Amino acid sequence: MEFKKEFEANKKQWNARVEGHVASKMYDVEGFMKGETSLKKVELAGIGDVTGKRILHLQCHFGLDTLSLARLGAETVGLDISNTAIDKANEIRDELGLNASFVCSNLYDIRDHLSTEEKFDMVFVSYGAVCWLPDLKEWGNIIDDYLVEGGEFYMVEMHPYIYTLNWDTFKPEYNYFNKEVYQEMVETSYDGETPLNLPEYFWIHSLQEMMAPFLSKGYQLKTFQEHNYQTYDCFDDMVEKEEGEYTFRKLEVDIPYMIELKFKK
Repeated sequence: MEFKKEFEANKKQWNARVEGHVASKMYDVEGFMKGETSLKKVELAGIGDVTGKRILHLQCHFGLDTLSLARLGAETVGLDISNTAIDKANEIRDELGLNASFVCSNLYDIRDHLSTEEKFDMVFVSYGAVCWLPDLKEWGNIIDDYLVEGGEFYMVEMHPYIYTLNWDTFKPEYNYFNKEVYQEMVETSYDGETPLNLPEYFWIHSLQEMMAPFLSKGYQLKTFQEHNYQTYDCFDDMVEKEEGEYTFRKLEVDIPYMIELKFKK
């Protein structure tokens, strides 16, 4: 497998994140167990009514969004590379009795674990997912394999522009176009609480790369929206300007923090 070393390192650090994330204020598992949703206002509005729909959630972490969609009436399947995360997702699912199942797999190996005979009305991707993927063309092929004709791909994701920046100086430091794999040592996870001290490998993908797999297949673009805020306090030194809308404290100009896309097959 190409990038085997990188995938194994990323799996190790995602396994290391789970316990801390489950306990963190950011994920608020206690509130979720009492009936609150983990979905933010952007995706709640963008996804629409999911009652009776089958939804595949790629790179689901420990499954709160997958389970939130199940609470809204969908039949859901979540996939993640982290076995620790999937174990926790199954534990929460069993405790709540929700209509969801989970698959532990590298995204690119999904066909070995989930038959392509299984079709979904929607494939869902959310927040901080595509930067872990070297090949978005194959990512698009996978999504296409599992969508029914007329089904939708919906994604709300970090805007690639912010990944080009040094978050201390806010000057571009990384290539916007995907030319290489980046390696960094991560001391603490994005919740600001979970210690890691582990290497991670990531790729930066342009908007063109994100959209090309679907446009090339003739999908219909239903939503294209850039948002000038982040829904999570997940980067250093952010301030909540409006309820649920975070921006960099030291940056006084508007920049795109998130991208929202919906394509119809």
